Amino acid sequence: MYCLVTKPWEIEAFTASHETKDYRESIFSQGNGYMGVRGYSPNGTKSNNAERTTFISGFFEYIRPGITDMVNQPDFSSSRILINGIDINEMRISDYKQVLNMRNGALLWSYTVTDTEGRRTKVKMTRFLSMANKHTAAIRFEITPENHDGDITIETGIDANVINLPIADNQLSDNIDFVTMWGRAKACSNGIQGGIVAETGISKRVTAMEYYIYIPEAYEAAAEADKKRRYAGSIIRLSGKQGNSYIIDKLISVATYRDGSDPKNIARMQLESCIETGFDGMLAESSKAWERIWELSDVEVDADGELQGAIRYNILQLIQSDPCDDPHASIGARGLMHGRYKGCYFWDTEIFMLPMFLSTNPEAAKNLLLYRYHTLEDAVKSARSFSLSGARYPWMASDTGFEQCETWDTGCCEIHITADITYAISRYIEQTGDKEFLRDYAAEIYIQTARYWAHRFTYDVKNDCYNLLFVKGPDEYCGVTVNNFYTVKMALHNLALALDSVQIMEKEFPKEWEGLKARTQYRPEEAKLWRDITEKAVTYYDEQRELWLQDSLFESLEPIDITAYKDDDVPLYHKISYDRLQRYQVLKQADVLMYMALFPKEFTRNQLLAAWNYYEPKTLHDSTLSFGIHAMLAARLNITDKAWSYFLKSLFLDLKNVMKNTQKEGIHTAALGASWQALIYGFAGVWADSQGISCNPNLPKEIRKMKFKIHYQKALYEVKVEQGRKPNIILLSI
Repeated sequence: MYCLVTKPWEIEAFTASHETKDYRESIFSQGNGYMGVRGYSPNGTKSNNAERTTFISGFFEYIRPGITDMVNQPDFSSSRILINGIDINEMRISDYKQVLNMRNGALLWSYTVTDTEGRRTKVKMTRFLSMANKHTAAIRFEITPENHDGDITIETGIDANVINLPIADNQLSDNIDFVTMWGRAKACSNGIQGGIVAETGISKRVTAMEYYIYIPEAYEAAAEADKKRRYAGSIIRLSGKQGNSYIIDKLISVATYRDGSDPKNIARMQLESCIETGFDGMLAESSKAWERIWELSDVEVDADGELQGAIRYNILQLIQSDPCDDPHASIGARGLMHGRYKGCYFWDTEIFMLPMFLSTNPEAAKNLLLYRYHTLEDAVKSARSFSLSGARYPWMASDTGFEQCETWDTGCCEIHITADITYAISRYIEQTGDKEFLRDYAAEIYIQTARYWAHRFTYDVKNDCYNLLFVKGPDEYCGVTVNNFYTVKMALHNLALALDSVQIMEKEFPKEWEGLKARTQYRPEEAKLWRDITEKAVTYYDEQRELWLQDSLFESLEPIDITAYKDDDVPLYHKISYDRLQRYQVLKQADVLMYMALFPKEFTRNQLLAAWNYYEPKTLHDSTLSFGIHAMLAARLNITDKAWSYFLKSLFLDLKNVMKNTQKEGIHTAALGASWQALIYGFAGVWADSQGISCNPNLPKEIRKMKFKIHYQKALYEVKVEQGRKPNIILLSI
């Protein structure tokens, strides 16, 4: 299925085969953080209207009581091209080329179509979502009759006849039940300009889209309105002459209820700006915005082959899905271009994706964390629904802080997400020095989540200890277990953060502390319980082996010869029942090693090696999160062959369809972030915390040198790492 060429600044495909269509659509996904579009062709055909996906950040709607889905928005790309009355999709295609320009996010389709009479026509289409004005997008159609004079017809508009296909949380279940999210949709068009105002059926949430068609007067084209149910469009007809190129531009604006009380007026004003600027001006402005982004986000490597382009592709896709200036939304597990997991937000964001933004765009990282603050009230209510105190963050979240996961063992028991969020907040404060964030937001989150953990641990009177019962750690194959190492340790870190924040607030922000105490009804005796738990919580350590054990049950599970069952990177749950896997001594992904990756200074080298040698051979890597973390740890341990092998799997996970699911599931955003961490925290050996920036490179022989930038304590640094030389960290600005 791999049909791509990866260049330093471009991803190219040279096939229009049906077998690779879904895969290419995933790979060529586009976004600007506000909205995202799967990489389907504007004039392409789909088997159903759920496969034409356009998503807007933070836009969800209920599909049943309490459960939401990210809403598939009206399709502003919807188009059809006819030459001499024949749809070009019915013609023979040759010279096909599809190019994603990573410098500016523009996507080009270029090919020749030939009808049954031998008449050839060159077709080019370019689409981009503006990074300068995120409410806007544009599509350019360029048609060239190569050996004939002929009639050219372009039908294009905005189509609200789209549907959702909510995907079950169970990865082995395929849903075939389509859901219509849109209630009413009002359409209008005058042939050159038109729009749609659509409203969801339950919550009455509104999206407004407008478009304008620019046609050069010299074409003497005829334009008429094309009005159908839930569709606003235009039909443009012109007479084409052999050898001449005809360019038609479609300019688009988008606004929703999240942007203000009158989305239609907002979209209209944005469209006026588009018309004034034009396609070329819009693309130039977007390109400049991308240039500024790449100036801070690029990681330059001196290496052979496709490595440089793959690194940039991973960074690009993360940026395209990040609502960087929106503190009320986050990044879903499949970004803004696919509806997997109902578009929900997981620990993927805080643990795997946020580190890149923390180093390259701290304000974006802050806004991702503010999303969690703005759902704190819901998290408090959620904890109460579980008969617990404090704040419990959901395993799967949408535009609220209420649980969206519908499987008991995961939704109720994979509770480490709450501590993952506080860990990410602490990393943000460490690296930025933003104590105002602690004062205004973090301290409240720390206190409320500490209360949750204090109630979630169970005190054992007989042994004077605290157990964490019925939990599922990152290794989701372990089943529901007792005292999972990762979850316990992350919870203790959460409690420690709460204890420290109380002291800081008392000493440095006494006025704000009085308000916070009143608001949270904090009692001093709470700190005593938190401290007691941190001292008496149960974890399992084998001193003779210098090995931290995953939980109380892991070594009681049945051993299995992995090589007898797994000979590729396809998840083993496709061959062995998920239930049966939970009783084997195997891991889905890093668990103990995951915690060690997050706290690189907490363990001795012997402990790290003991954990690696014990757990790595038992790990199936059936989660896309796993390869990058193992690459990072292997690099830190100087296990170079393993580090490089795992890194390539993580980096090319989608580009080479490593797990054979990219076509069906879209881009795996957490793997993108894990690849970045393997590169920066592993190979470059960079770590930034309250003690400063350290750099202990472990470059593989395949990478001769690296250069990138990192923000630390309100300053910007450039890091240069080269084989055989000491690393160089240069202060660029304060």
